[in-house]
Amino acid sequence: MSDARPLAEQLTECEQWCAARSDKEYVPVAEKGLRILPSHHAELAKALPGQEPRVDGWLLRSDVIGIWNWILLGGFMLGGVAMCYVMTFDLFARTDHPFLYASVIFLLPSAAVVYFPLRMIMRRHELIFGEDALVVRRLVFGRINKEWRLPIADEVRVGLAYRGAHLSGKHGGAYAQLSVVVGSGEAEIVLGDDLDHDKRARLAILIDHYFNGVA
Repeated sequence: MSDARPLAEQLTECEQWCAARSDKEYVPVAEKGLRILPSHHAELAKALPGQEPRVDGWLLRSDVIGIWNWILLGGFMLGGVAMCYVMTFDLFARTDHPFLYASVIFLLPSAAVVYFPLRMIMRRHELIFGEDALVVRRLVFGRINKEWRLPIADEVRVGLAYRGAHLSGKHGGAYAQLSVVVGSGEAEIVLGDDLDHDKRARLAILIDHYFNGVA
């Protein structure tokens, strides 16, 4: 699990390997996870969509999905809103004012249909490299949703490893999801559970390159 193939590819294969095995078999291996090798730093030569350099770090955006994907998503959300209205209208079809009641009641489920998909997409991860600490912020709709802060000691260790996060399997089970794990001294932060394989790998490489890359 530590060769120089693209890190996102290794990450995908590792999680697939975990999914095909029992907890007792995959947990010890997944907890060790994947190392970030110096050769992986070469992947930074090609930037991911939404990867932006900052004066003190980096920004990774999750909302760069392309115009056609935005159109498709908008179509799904409009369809979901219409379905909510139809289902709500059926509940009040025999009342005196079905249109009024349905229009009011359907607002909450319709808001959920629009809000949750957008919440998954309108996310940003900020990396801030300070002199004494690494700060990672997850922003949702432009507001800080969560912040991780790691005090920096002599050495910074970066990897992708299992720390309790799970993905749902196709047949109802759950299997290990590898998170970005950054440690220094006795402290450790775990993040990136909500990112796809490419962004999780890129986040780990960016952090490792800053602290352990060759000047």
